[in-house]
Amino acid sequence: SDSSKNKRKMADEVGGVDPSSGCALLDRRCTVPVQRQKNDVPIVWVGPNDGRWIRVVETEEVDPDAPQPCPPDGSEKEALEDGIIFAAIASFRDSLCATTVHGLFSRATHPERVRVGVIQQNKEDEDEDCFDTYCALARAYWGVLHNESCPFGSQVSIRRFSSDAAKGPTWARAQDSDMIPNDATFCLRTDSHMAFVQGWDVKQISQWYLARNEFAVISTYVADATQIKTDGTEINVNGKWEVPHLCSIIWQDGHVRNQQAKAARNLKRPKLATLWAAGLSFSKCHAERTVPYDPYTPYIFWGEEFSRTARFFTHGYDIYTPHRTIIAHDYKHTQGDPTHYKWNGRGGPRIAQNKTIIKAKQYSNKRIWSLLGMPGADPNLVIEPTYALGPMRTLQQLEEFTGIMLHNRSIASNRCGNIDWVPWDCQQKLLLQALHSADNLPSAEEKEKEQNKKDKDFLPQHDDQTDHLPRANTPLGEDLLTSNDSPFRHHPRRGPRPPRIRKISNRDETNIGDDVLLPTNLFAITSRVARRREEITNPFLTLLIPGTLLLICTGLCLRRLLRGCAKRHRRHKLHVTKVY
Repeated sequence: SDSSKNKRKMADEVGGVDPSSGCALLDRRCTVPVQRQKNDVPIVWVGPNDGRWIRVVETEEVDPDAPQPCPPDGSEKEALEDGIIFAAIASFRDSLCATTVHGLFSRATHPERVRVGVIQQNKEDEDEDCFDTYCALARAYWGVLHNESCPFGSQVSIRRFSSDAAKGPTWARAQDSDMIPNDATFCLRTDSHMAFVQGWDVKQISQWYLARNEFAVISTYVADATQIKTDGTEINVNGKWEVPHLCSIIWQDGHVRNQQAKAARNLKRPKLATLWAAGLSFSKCHAERTVPYDPYTPYIFWGEEFSRTARFFTHGYDIYTPHRTIIAHDYKHTQGDPTHYKWNGRGGPRIAQNKTIIKAKQYSNKRIWSLLGMPGADPNLVIEPTYALGPMRTLQQLEEFTGIMLHNRSIASNRCGNIDWVPWDCQQKLLLQALHSADNLPSAEEKEKEQNKKDKDFLPQHDDQTDHLPRANTPLGEDLLTSNDSPFRHHPRRGPRPPRIRKISNRDETNIGDDVLLPTNLFAITSRVARRREEITNPFLTLLIPGTLLLICTGLCLRRLLRGCAKRHRRHKLHVTKVY
């Protein structure tokens, strides 16, 4: 037809035609029909209304002079030889937790360089302990006697909470922010019901280096575990190495909710994406230290992922869809387990019925809306710098990059196809040194001394709520967190610590939730730097509180006195009536 001839002529003028796809080499919007989808053509599904399958064309192919991300610090060879991976897992009554930990070690090429931190939320006397069950699996797998040390047990750290105290995924995942070892290069955040390909550790590192970005975060809604064979080899899905590609959203309860993943095929390397997912996140550990989970958003589910997408983006980090499936999700067994699948159902708090939990969730909603500048935000709510947006990119740039208009809850455009990296000054040597070098981090003694100085004369720090259950049969002794054999024996003091927090009791009339953790900023003083006693000392308040108490006591005394007088008066009248 005349239109097809015109398209071919235009393609020739742009820069030649790719014979395998029929697209102009530099055309970033070319639709690839099914009959032309060869095994060597990278394509991405953008939807039936936006071109269906689009050929993937990198920015540098179109413009070699376009701004590029910061290259990785250090070589891939060095990372493969001595890089340590820390895997963070949050588990709620999950019977597959031990299997996941076992897979991290048994499927790794270098299990001695894998560290695992587990946040366990179990119902005592009903759920099996993740560490104990892992040790049983590991002893059987490696042929170790029961009375011998648990294989790689010293590389596992676990914090135990009661499932009745669960406060949602954001709160749970925030509990491991200080468990990252100083010597860890890469951090993996994933769920407690995952499967791994053989050699996942070296493959995941190599995949990260293919992004060619020091601030890359590999993330998506991962494929089903059936896409990994029992021997740990990958399955070539649809014969085109199809992988999930996260790029579309819907609005749920006022929040941005990631929609079901679309697909990408034949990718040569990770593809730049717009959305982050909690089920798989692999990056340099400075990403987890710079953008830690916000523990002050209890009972939040929708809103968890995009709020962290925004914080990653504004701190200069970029999300990439993995080009191969290395880690997969066991959807079948997880979603078939009612005890685990709905944490607010059987075995967990009834968030739709508990009034204090509802108040806490309302606070969390406003906190996220305030962070993102969305309708419903509280203009008086101040977010701590640790959990606020970053200085590298703006919220407006985020809206333009994702096509998600936060200010009016609308979607401007489809961003599933070819997108461009948003430049920022990532060449700052001081920033890179501060992010990459664990040697620059203050020692545990220095941080403790500084924190004690700042928090002097203030409310005591809330306890970590770590359940120190005796584990006499494990190689870690009675306490998994303080054992001399554990690489995490001092981890509560490592890494950036969250602001000091206090525990609000149920009797506190100002509480917004059942034992919800809030900053100790009594008068909206949220910055640690501003936490000094003199800043919250007010002579008027000092006199107002005891004066109010004195008035209340005086009123109660007068009330009691008047009641006694009235009672004696009634008795006197009754006595006089009887006499007459």
